[in-house]
Amino acid sequence: DPMETSEAELAALRERGGADWILLTSHDHLRATPALKRTCDAAVAAPAGDRERFGDDAALVDVWFESSADLPPALHGAVDVHPLRGGKSAVEPAFFLRGPDALLFGDLVRSHVSGALNLLPDAKLADRAAVVESLRPLRDVPARAILLGDGDNLFRGAREAFAELLDGLEA
Repeated sequence: DPMETSEAELAALRERGGADWILLTSHDHLRATPALKRTCDAAVAAPAGDRERFGDDAALVDVWFESSADLPPALHGAVDVHPLRGGKSAVEPAFFLRGPDALLFGDLVRSHVSGALNLLPDAKLADRAAVVESLRPLRDVPARAILLGDGDNLFRGAREAFAELLDGLEA
């Protein structure tokens, strides 16, 4: 879900070896993907359930995935896909990035108060019960950090904040 990137940030990325893959959680987070794909000669992976919403932008996508098994071999063992249902997309993936032990959410989980997590507003959810059900299995993911498409990332207390979110949703 790449954000707009300055020339200085792109230069720093190139100095570190660039990027081989861009993972998207939805068409809504396409953002700077075209420029980053060109700059880094990176491949793009996007959720198959969002394919129609990509329209002409579908040509940017190299791999459509529904699960971890659909990711290219280079990402096996490095990225786990966790499908989340009931949000504004039919299925929005959350990614567990194994190297940094980080759980990445697109739109569904967010943070507008530092250190605390919340959901996309109920008015934008298709099925709140399905959201809660699909988030439950993530309670056991050994995330040390939570990276968010909207709000403040959590680099400390991530598991505790996620457990608190789930406890509040299930109450």
